[in-house]
Amino acid sequence: LYQNADKISDHAKLETDIGLLRYIYAIHPIENVSIEPQVILPFGKLRASQDLSALGNASGVGDMIVGMPIKWAPSSANTLAIAPFVSIPSGSYHQDQTLNLGENRWNATVQTAWLHHFNQYFTLENIFDAAFYTSNNRYTVADLKLDQKTKYEYQVYLRYNPSPATALGIGGGWIGGGETQLNHVSQNDKLNTTYAKFTASHFLTPNFQTNLTIGRDLKVEQGVKQNLDVTLRLGYLF
Repeated sequence: LYQNADKISDHAKLETDIGLLRYIYAIHPIENVSIEPQVILPFGKLRASQDLSALGNASGVGDMIVGMPIKWAPSSANTLAIAPFVSIPSGSYHQDQTLNLGENRWNATVQTAWLHHFNQYFTLENIFDAAFYTSNNRYTVADLKLDQKTKYEYQVYLRYNPSPATALGIGGGWIGGGETQLNHVSQNDKLNTTYAKFTASHFLTPNFQTNLTIGRDLKVEQGVKQNLDVTLRLGYLF
């Protein structure tokens, strides 16, 4: 556990087990353009222990997310995308709990991406996100007002495609901003996190894809440092 870049605990444990149900419908209005409206429903549980045991546990459904990424391939070497997402405060939220899957506030994320295909085997991916938040006026049993400044994230990956069905990638990212205020009092908790990840994806059949991502935090200035982040994604093309 870190605060203002200082380690304040070696025995802070937070486990998150989260699933996402995601439905995407792709539309191709013109050549080289794809519009992909989608709905995402998170669910799962959070567990705090050791020095964070006072935070307790939480389980249930998270806030529903709707989005509409737009992708454009102006040439065979480049793909550009912009993806707006809106998180609707529909998930499980109890103001007497510190941990919640729902946030009791709206937030919007705008993601931009540029993919450069060096050739059929190597691709460089650059992804930038900015997340904006409304207020949570029922934060904790004290009915505090929680505000949060814009949070930013940048990711970069080099992917190797040994075949059209398989891709391997290595890279990482940075998360910054996101400082919070309680009743207009700054909490001095601006984020500054860097992480590394390895990814592998493969189409087991022409319609069924698996994707595995393994990562960990390299440097954290605020909050818990992730020792291990594992994501398994299963996708089916109808």
